[in-house]
Amino acid sequence: MLVTVKRTALEREFFIKGDFNVKDEKRFFDVFLQIRSMKEKTLVFNLSECSFIDSAGMGMLVIAYEEAVKKNAVRVIRSASAEIRDILCSADFDKMYYFQ
Repeated sequence: MLVTVKRTALEREFFIKGDFNVKDEKRFFDVFLQIRSMKEKTLVFNLSECSFIDSAGMGMLVIAYEEAVKKNAVRVIRSASAEIRDILCSADFDKMYYFQ
């Protein structure tokens, strides 16, 4: 997984590229720290270039969700492929994140 971030006054968008899996836990820790300190009102995970997500990747999104809730931030998953969106929705991620 490669992660890049784009910040505006209103949102912080993380672009996830490649496979998002158990091997990414250390890399995701920086994302978690950024969410913990963010001032923006919207957290976005752009999955347009995410090719695969496993249960560990999904768990990291749950941790991000929990931290964003503490900040009262809107949570968005943007541009996920139909396959990844189906996987996430089957695990009730549509109750945690808005899908765009």
